[in-house]
Amino acid sequence: MTGGGSIVSDDDKVNISTDLIVQGRDILNELDNLHQSMLLLPRDQKLQDKYPELKEAYDAYQDLYRGVLIADKMRNT
Repeated sequence: MTGGGSIVSDDDKVNISTDLIVQGRDILNELDNLHQSMLLLPRDQKLQDKYPELKEAYDAYQDLYRGVLIADKMRNT
């Protein structure tokens, strides 16, 4: 192993303190992308036209989500 990372295991877990690349794909990057895509709700225009409260809730969610992304970026810098 190079780069100073380590892999330590015990009876019930494995701790990896280095990049984990599987078939050329960075696992942490894949998990981050999955996490971000799960937080994005699709907009359903037909339902929002029928139920204005749904549009208000969706817009409020998007505003909150943007705030979370900004806070997360600031925390990671």
